[in-house]
Amino acid sequence: MNKILLSITLLLLAQLSFAAHHEDGGHKGKTIIGYDTTEGVKKPLYAGSVDNIKIWDDYIAAHTARDLKAIRAANTDDFMAWVPNGQVIDGSDAQAALLTEWFASSDPQWTHMYSIANNFIDEDGQLQEWITTEWAVKDVIDGKEVNSQEVFDVLLKDGKIKWIYITARPTLPD
Repeated sequence: MNKILLSITLLLLAQLSFAAHHEDGGHKGKTIIGYDTTEGVKKPLYAGSVDNIKIWDDYIAAHTARDLKAIRAANTDDFMAWVPNGQVIDGSDAQAALLTEWFASSDPQWTHMYSIANNFIDEDGQLQEWITTEWAVKDVIDGKEVNSQEVFDVLLKDGKIKWIYITARPTLPD
């Protein structure tokens, strides 16, 4: 009987030791998917909420529908975007002006490639929720088809779009 109790005790201690080894300061049960070093310190990136991806999908749907009101409503008051040509879009008014001009002269269409939700705790102890997502973009400019792959790194704040970093590379038509 003593051997059985000793065996059970050892198994329980081993399990507790294993569980404690994989917990990380307030992120119990979260999966580390990589690391962030933007603040000069290596911090774990955790798998984020898939619900955040829906926020971005709805945002792209508003672009497809040319719904500037919905796009504005999805942005935070301090919205900013960095676009592939180096331009910085500071605020929803600047974004609306750019999109109005773009939509008047072309017909962009987006096809989803992938989306990844992640988050980390910044130096100030604040949760940063990010989405990294890629879309194939087909556009018609002056009657000519232009294709690209665009990667968006999107920072959310309280369920709204705060920052967007966009990188793009041209691709050949299908």
